[in-house]
Amino acid sequence: MPGPLGCAKRSNIVVISEGALLLAGFVLAHSAWSISDLPAGDFLVPLAIVESNGERKLLRFEADTQEQAITRGKAEVASLSATVDAWAFAREGLMPDGDSKADVLSVDVWARGMDTPVTIVQRFVPNASEGGFRIVGEPILVAGGVVQPDAASRSAIDAVLRGVQSHPKVAPLWSSWKSQP
Repeated sequence: MPGPLGCAKRSNIVVISEGALLLAGFVLAHSAWSISDLPAGDFLVPLAIVESNGERKLLRFEADTQEQAITRGKAEVASLSATVDAWAFAREGLMPDGDSKADVLSVDVWARGMDTPVTIVQRFVPNASEGGFRIVGEPILVAGGVVQPDAASRSAIDAVLRGVQSHPKVAPLWSSWKSQP
């Protein structure tokens, strides 16, 4: 696995392995691909990719409600931390955006050697919206519940974007999905 990257978290340094960030980017790409053509009212089925001994396994978390699926997924990946090398868990949600809310994909990622997971958040516009599916802006790094400033997180975000480009189906699509905020 590639070496660790650091980013500032207030006065502390959060160490994130580059391999974890590459996995987060791959999972972000897979999630975007999964929702890019969903009809109005449908949501991403929360998913995770776990790595163990150099192999990846995809897990999906279906439930009666999105909240139940997310809760189940978070619990399952947390329990896997003792037996896998890394995991990334993705779900769809909303985040405050001025007076409204923005659609986001959130990817929690953890790898051996990390104290706690970090989260990658990517704004998007759903397919059913005017203009169709779009990725809005750059991914955002959240560590310890704190959005990391651009300067502190630039190398981490670059690694996430390399992970996006490693997804064979999404690599050629990502730039066409990009739009300005």
